[in-house]
Amino acid sequence: MELAERLLDNLFPSRCILCNQTVSSPDVGQSIELCVDCFESQPFNTICCTRCALPLAEGTSKGSICGRCITKPPAFDYAYSVFRYEDDVIGLVHQLKFSEKITYARSIGEIFLSAVNSEEIFNRDLPDCLLPVPLHSSRLRKRGFNQSIEIARVLSKKKKIPIEYNAVIRQRKTPPQTGLDAKQRSKNIKNAFTLVNDIQCGHVLIIDDVVTTGSTVNELAKLLKGNGVECVGVLSIARAPIKG
Repeated sequence: MELAERLLDNLFPSRCILCNQTVSSPDVGQSIELCVDCFESQPFNTICCTRCALPLAEGTSKGSICGRCITKPPAFDYAYSVFRYEDDVIGLVHQLKFSEKITYARSIGEIFLSAVNSEEIFNRDLPDCLLPVPLHSSRLRKRGFNQSIEIARVLSKKKKIPIEYNAVIRQRKTPPQTGLDAKQRSKNIKNAFTLVNDIQCGHVLIIDDVVTTGSTVNELAKLLKGNGVECVGVLSIARAPIKG
């Protein structure tokens, strides 16, 4: 099997999804379609709030908590976002979500995994399950796939963590959050999710593509905590900074 994969890599080398240069995978089974230069040039979210992953100013000490989390802690217990939502990252996410490039999901999932492997997100107790943020059925039919599920599949396979597909649904079709401020987003997403099956997990890790104000993942975390889940984390591709 490994020999076959190596032969296929040699015959049909991957190309970087940003610069189109040939990418050689360092390990069999690793499918990061991003060259080293492009990967290292991305805006990694290294200076951020340890509670909600909000990007913080340069020079902020590691382990800091943002003012919002101090005054009004979120329902989830921790969060980690690989990148700041800017530059190439915006383009990658838009290509995945709005240009129907589902093939990007595997690449983003592998990038995701590579970036978080050395971080504390997987040094703590592993979650009992991954919970991709659900899409409303009408949006799922229109898009054809849930990008959070596709990304979660990579983590599930490599980390041997099951995905919870059926416990939570998006019961209400909400208008897109784009263009709404934090207060509007919170109101828009309120009671949008419901639990339809018991979730037998003490530690759940929510998977999302982009966290902007945190309203969506916070609403999910409230639902989970209200139904007996003890610890809820959030893992996302990117975290948007506060505008202004």
